[in-house]
Amino acid sequence: MDCKGIIFDMDGTLIDSMGYWHRIGSITLAYLGKTPREPDFDRRVYRADEAEIVRLYEGYGIHFSGRAEFVETYYAAMRSCYEKVQPLPGAVDFLEKMKAAGKKMCVATATRSDLSLPVLERLGLMRYFEFLLCCADVGARKDKPDIYLQSAGRMGLTVGETVVFEDALYCVRTAKNAGFRVVGVLDPTSEQREIDGVKALADRFITGYAELLEGEKCAG
Repeated sequence: MDCKGIIFDMDGTLIDSMGYWHRIGSITLAYLGKTPREPDFDRRVYRADEAEIVRLYEGYGIHFSGRAEFVETYYAAMRSCYEKVQPLPGAVDFLEKMKAAGKKMCVATATRSDLSLPVLERLGLMRYFEFLLCCADVGARKDKPDIYLQSAGRMGLTVGETVVFEDALYCVRTAKNAGFRVVGVLDPTSEQREIDGVKALADRFITGYAELLEGEKCAG
């Protein structure tokens, strides 16, 4: 499966940050000076929609004035975590190989640019990419194909010329439904049914970038 360009997700696909996102509930509570009482608090927060998350925090006496304050609190809590994250093993070597092979590359992430851009710059990864595009930039989450279609278009490529690298099942599904070929990247912090879903749906599934470091194709 060769290609002219690659769209990379960031969290769990390029950088080892998903462990923090799976613990965002307790991380946010700690940032606000609280400790979770329920052993499954992180799981409940991670799987809940925003309205339910707000209700969970209200159980700790935490009240947000609106969605903007809620989102800003989440991002503030995560900033210290992003100062510690590192690239996934082999990711830099793979990016270097793809750049040398003349592939166009970009990052398409659900994480806002004020959090995603600093970590990519700190790790020296932005030099490999044409641009960074966030869901906030396109006005749609990754359950819609907008971010993938705009990314390919900005690279001057068609859907058929572009491969998407993703770790989350719903993102893999969105990209596949839009006609992209997809490489699923293992996120070991995900539940097994999510991992199995990615394996079943992606054109290729990898447990690490070492599997792709032979040859110059995007996905072997």
